[in-house]
Amino acid sequence: MRLRLGILLLACAPLFANAPDRAFCEKILGENKRFIDFLNAGVSNFANKEHIEVFRSAALEHYKAHKEFLSGHYKETHSHIRESQKILKDLYLVVLNEYYQKDTQALLEKNSAMIIETRDVRALHLIKLGYRDLRVSEIYEGKGFNHNIHLYSTKIWFYIDAIKYARQAKRYAFLAIIESQTPYGEKDDFKQQTLDDYFNKPEPEKMRDFDKVQTRLINLINRKLVVNNYDFFFHHFDNYGYINTGKRNQYDDFVAGQAAEAARPKK
Repeated sequence: MRLRLGILLLACAPLFANAPDRAFCEKILGENKRFIDFLNAGVSNFANKEHIEVFRSAALEHYKAHKEFLSGHYKETHSHIRESQKILKDLYLVVLNEYYQKDTQALLEKNSAMIIETRDVRALHLIKLGYRDLRVSEIYEGKGFNHNIHLYSTKIWFYIDAIKYARQAKRYAFLAIIESQTPYGEKDDFKQQTLDDYFNKPEPEKMRDFDKVQTRLINLINRKLVVNNYDFFFHHFDNYGYINTGKRNQYDDFVAGQAAEAARPKK
């Protein structure tokens, strides 16, 4: 009898040793919040009603996990986080395929012929970088898809890298368009200047990369040097993780909904 009891305790020891504690749950809660925050911009900007509902269900599991964590129920916290990540890993893949890689491919193909015709060396190099990063995005997608089916968070990290590379490919496409359509006389490398101009030129104005690209696009479009054939500014905002004007922040809406629900009087 004692021998059986000893064997039973040894068998159960790993279960108790691996039970989630406060520090571990705090770590995975923070990680899962980063997963939700990163996906929020893409979902808010692009997603259809079905995908928004899936996103909200993942956010709800995260919300439940946080409540259990505050109550000291760490096993339940872990369980809800696992369920949230199970939903998120599938949604990440859909968003990556349907919105990022598909859009990036279309943007590159729609403008590559125009860029090639200009024979601008720098623009050609930039469009090649765009295609390269789209390919890298597909490689990271494959790594995530083929990774261990039970390691949800690792799969999601690979999908995050894939989305980042797809966004970067779009940024290269915008830069290639700008470079190819900017008149040579306006390019810094080709501007005529005296030695006095060179040595006494003012300090360059410090602008964020986002503002710099947007300003140059607006300038070229207003002068009819570039045709806005792919809703450039909508994609430009998303490339930097911004939610476009007129689009609802889906995570903020979810949080507001939960707060309103909690404030209702109990029946």
